[in-house]
Amino acid sequence: MNSTYLFLCGAAWCQSGEEAAGSELIRALSSADQKVRALARALLGRAGERSKALLGEAVARQEISDVQASLCVFEQHQTSAMPDLGRLSWAQPEMA
Repeated sequence: MNSTYLFLCGAAWCQSGEEAAGSELIRALSSADQKVRALARALLGRAGERSKALLGEAVARQEISDVQASLCVFEQHQTSAMPDLGRLSWAQPEMA
């Protein structure tokens, strides 16, 4: 998974709660690439409360483990810390 793509997913998730973007962040938590996993955790953490619910749902669906979810760090009373990028148009990349 490309880090630029993952960052854009994080922006879409933080700003608008785009479900497909959130799903990509969850999928990235299981990546074989340690840097991709770390970036996904950071982006989910920046989204605050919105990500906590997403992580809980992913654990309930057994998409990720409790351990993977617990690695995401949240500050108390945190809101989204991503800069406002305006309304993003979201489209998943085509698979080859």
